[in-house]
Amino acid sequence: MNAQSYSPVNSTYILMGDSMYPNIRSNDGVVVDTHFPFNNLSVGDIIVFNSYDTVNKGRHIVVIHRVVQMINERQGCRILGTKGDANPDSIPGIDYPIFQQNYIGKVVSVIPQLGTTSADNGVANIIINGVDNNASYNDLLVVATIGSAVVVAGYIYSKIHK
Repeated sequence: MNAQSYSPVNSTYILMGDSMYPNIRSNDGVVVDTHFPFNNLSVGDIIVFNSYDTVNKGRHIVVIHRVVQMINERQGCRILGTKGDANPDSIPGIDYPIFQQNYIGKVVSVIPQLGTTSADNGVANIIINGVDNNASYNDLLVVATIGSAVVVAGYIYSKIHK
């Protein structure tokens, strides 16, 4: 018997910040289709991507912004420009250029306040303790993603079994 492994079609991220306000608010969760083809994106789609430029000791940041521009180069390469809904303009190096290798996926659903936790919540304690122990942003993102995946599964289960 053969076992096959597939990468998940959907991932969950928590928006930190107000750049997509009022459509997506800080602490809202987004479900991301990681298999949605880069070349099928359209202006107006909300995507998740790694920034082109690096910050914080050479690391790229994960960004959730709306596609506002598409450029198709002669070599067949597509480049996207994005912008946060609440931002007056695109931020060079963050919102532009977005190449296929920067692209993570397309936002397909928003779950309001998925990232909001109480001080007694175990995930909140891990995040708070992680910050105290100088955990990296990616470590915290993994904890938030795992925790939010559990909440999303419960949310979907409750909707199906009403």
